Formats: sequence, structure tokens, C-alpha cells
Amino acid sequence: MRTYVTVARTKSVTEASRHLHLTQPAVSLQIRRLEDSLGETLFDRSGRGMKLTAAGTHLLPRAEEVLRSADSLEAAARDYRGIHSGSLSIGTTDVASIHVLPRTFRKFNRRYPGIELSVQVEGTRSLISSLRAGDIEIAIVALPVAGDDLVSRAVGEDRLVAILPRRHPLSDRKRIRLEELAGTPMITFKEESVTRTWVSETFRREGLNPTIAMEISSPEAIKKLVEVGLGFAFLPERTVHHEIRDGRLSSPSVAGVRLIRKIGALRVSDRYLSPAAEAFLDLLPK
Repeated sequence: MRTYVTVARTKSVTEASRHLHLTQPAVSLQIRRLEDSLGETLFDRSGRGMKLTAAGTHLLPRAEEVLRSADSLEAAARDYRGIHSGSLSIGTTDVASIHVLPRTFRKFNRRYPGIELSVQVEGTRSLISSLRAGDIEIAIVALPVAGDDLVSRAVGEDRLVAILPRRHPLSDRKRIRLEELAGTPMITFKEESVTRTWVSETFRREGLNPTIAMEISSPEAIKKLVEVGLGFAFLPERTVHHEIRDGRLSSPSVAGVRLIRKIGALRVSDRYLSPAAEAFLDLLPK
């Protein structure tokens, strides 16, 4: 079609071949193939030069429109490869969104201002479902996660600490035993939480069964409920640093318990990642 338009504009196979960097026989062959495809003769070859027939004149504006659309599509593809426009959907846990990703978000937005970034904040299991369904390309979650179809890369870690209200009988001690906590109501994440499972297994290994007072998804809500005296909790240290420093919460060490939670970037192993998603992964902490 581009050959047809070029010949129509130059009115010469010779000139068209020069513009298109094709041989003259190749130009003539392409014109014949297009005519065969359309079932119409586009050029009158009876005289000198290449004059458009009535059909050729009628179809020329449509052909030019098609070429403009094709050129626009190629430009859009170049922009997409260059990460100049488009969108990226990721998922993250509450803690990671507040304490791990803000700098990455800032770098990404500054470097790729044309990309619309959509962030879904959920628990790990919900994010994995969204990832497998294709609703998001990347999930920033607590590790480990199960699934041969998933691949992860560590981007950070959290140390979980026990937190108590300041007026709790154990709050003035620097070190306590896990069994002492078992008698205090625990405020924890919901059952689908990887962190909840991990903390519960820590108690079970010691033959303990903590009393669950409340199940809440938000770590911010959990620490507020602990602060007003409704129970204890295990939360990432970075989420309660200021409250401990200001004396609003107590965080004694728990003998024999060391809970280091890894945070990872998760993707479906055999699924295509957009250039924007690849760029986001490159900006995450190593």
C-alpha cells in the first residue's frame, strides 16, 4: 500500500523505487499484487508515466489514511517500548506500601511520568490471587509463598517485635518468655495473612495456644488497639518505631524468638512483563 501511494504521488515507478529503496521490478510487482488483491486496476499504463485510474483516484485517500494509522501505531509502540506512556498495576501489602515502596514510587514517577501507576493494597494471599488472575503484574508481599508458577526476588526484610500497652504488667521488663504472652489477648492479622500464619506457628512450636482477641488487616489499626490496652501483637519493628520511642508502646524482647520477615517482589514466572513492570522491578531495593 505504501508503494501504491508513493507511485501515485511521484507518477513514476523509477522515482518511487528511489524513494522506497526498491528495484523497479519490485515496485511493479507490489502494485500488481495490490491490484489483484483489490480486484481493481489502480494505474493506467498505456502512456508515459503512471496515471491513476478512476478506481486508483477513488481509493488513494483511503490508502493514505491507512498508512497514517499504521505510522501512528508504530509510534505508539515505540513510546510503549520507551516507557513514555501506558499504565502499570501492582499490588502491595500495607506495611510495604508505607515503609518499603515510597522511594521507589517517587523514583518511578520522576523517571516515567507518562506511566499511570495503579497500586492495590491487600493482604498477601489476596494479592497472589490478583497476580495469578492477571489483574496486577507485580506483587510486593511477605515471603515465603508457595507456588511453582511464581518467582520472587527479595527487596527488604522486617523484624517482627512484640508490642504491649505501656500499662501491661510485662511492659517494664526488657525480656519476657513466649508463654507469658500466651495469657494475654492477642490482636493479629486475619487468617489469610502470611505473617499471622508465621506467628501462630511460633506459638505452636512451643506448645502454646494464644487467645485471639481481634483479627484486623491494618497494622496501623492493630498498634492503636494495643496502645489503648486491648491486647498485645507482633508487628514489623519499623511500623512501631515511633510509638516505642515516644513511650506509647512497650517492646520487650521475647526469649528464643527471632522473627525476621522477608519482603519480596513476586511475579508469575511464565507471563510476559510489560516494559513498565520491568522498569519498576529495576528500581526496587536490591
